Amino acid sequence: MNRKISIKIDNNIQFILNKLQQYGQGYIVGGYVRDSLVGYEPKDCDFVTDIEYDRLLEIFKEYNPKEIGKHFGIIQININGIDYEIAKMRQDKGIPKDRKNQEIEFTNDIYEDLKRRDFTINSIAYDGEKIYYLNEMDLDHLKNRRIKFVGEIDKRIKEDPLRIMRYFRFISRGFNAYDDCDIRKVISNRELLKNISFERIRDEFNKILESKDIYSILQLMNETGILTIIIPEWETTINFEQRNKHHLYTVDQHILKAVECVEPDLITRLALLLHDIGKPRCFTIGEDGQGHFYGHEKISAEMAEIILKRLKYDNKTIERVVKLIKYHIFYRSEIDSYYVKKMLNRFGEEDIYRFIKVIEADKIAHTPPYDFTSIDKMKIYLYQILKDKLPISIKDLEIDGKEILEYLDIKQGKIVGEILKFLLNEVLNRPELNNRNELLKLAENYISKKE
Repeated sequence: MNRKISIKIDNNIQFILNKLQQYGQGYIVGGYVRDSLVGYEPKDCDFVTDIEYDRLLEIFKEYNPKEIGKHFGIIQININGIDYEIAKMRQDKGIPKDRKNQEIEFTNDIYEDLKRRDFTINSIAYDGEKIYYLNEMDLDHLKNRRIKFVGEIDKRIKEDPLRIMRYFRFISRGFNAYDDCDIRKVISNRELLKNISFERIRDEFNKILESKDIYSILQLMNETGILTIIIPEWETTINFEQRNKHHLYTVDQHILKAVECVEPDLITRLALLLHDIGKPRCFTIGEDGQGHFYGHEKISAEMAEIILKRLKYDNKTIERVVKLIKYHIFYRSEIDSYYVKKMLNRFGEEDIYRFIKVIEADKIAHTPPYDFTSIDKMKIYLYQILKDKLPISIKDLEIDGKEILEYLDIKQGKIVGEILKFLLNEVLNRPELNNRNELLKLAENYISKKE
């Protein structure tokens, strides 16, 4: 079925369509069409065609064509700094053990290509003038933002279990489950996610973590057991009573409430999602009859590192998330400039704000009333420190290790690092000491005391 309709496309997209249709068929497919029709701002634009693979490479030879999936007939081109994927229309045959080994058959029929897609909201193509779809109900699903699998649910999921993650991702974007039967089918197939690479799961999970209505989607994934499939360690937090007057929620609900309190920032939300993952391992009942979790920040940080490495996050992300978790316990009643400088030195300017958001969110997910006095003081000090550009790290000192070596006539060694740390600590307390002469005197005194 097809219908004439106008979708806004830019010059790059129009050029690619024209080029494809000059030599064969050419259609825009996937998210670009879907988002355009529901009123979202479309992002990536993908195309399908019936043009042979080698011919495609020749047609777009001036646009840095890359063979990113020859088995699936996919190339990538770059026009004006933007990447576009072009794939041969195809049908998927059978259910592979591994998606890479999917048996396919190329086709010249756009409708056959649409039949192999995951959800009805994605089984729509656009040729620059008309949209192509399988039946009228597909447009109704799109109009009402209802997510429904194309054809038989079990078959679609078994073809590629990552569709379970995509299903939840679309719900996180404001689409609604078609009916309870679909949810039950998804749940019954959830174990298949264990056959998917950690990288693919991580990429979909990141998109979910960056959604607006984060509590609702994570709660749904919690109730359906999907979170436990992704993070097996999560299971111990479910319905774990904290038995403490300061805690209104079970461990899992405390975590989800904390995640809900921050904007869609991946680092911050990962930190909050895992900040109390180790609590069940640290639970004790004190003489006061209250539940306690001594050292849970350290255990949670260690567990988070294991989890994030398993999910193949990059080292920088892991380091930042783990550090936020390790220092998220915040019971300070007295805040001074020295403390804030130390934390700024520890986290850096970008992540110090994440640290503040983490401790705020953690506090909000406790039993009210809330006292933000210490956090507000920290914000005031932080503003002043950054405004006055006060020294907060070794690189901000007016001397370096080389000058210390020359002035004190000592050999290179760990003593230089010790001196620099000592000097920084002095300057954090008294910024006026940060000049070359004062620092060299302090270094000389430090050495004389060591001797």
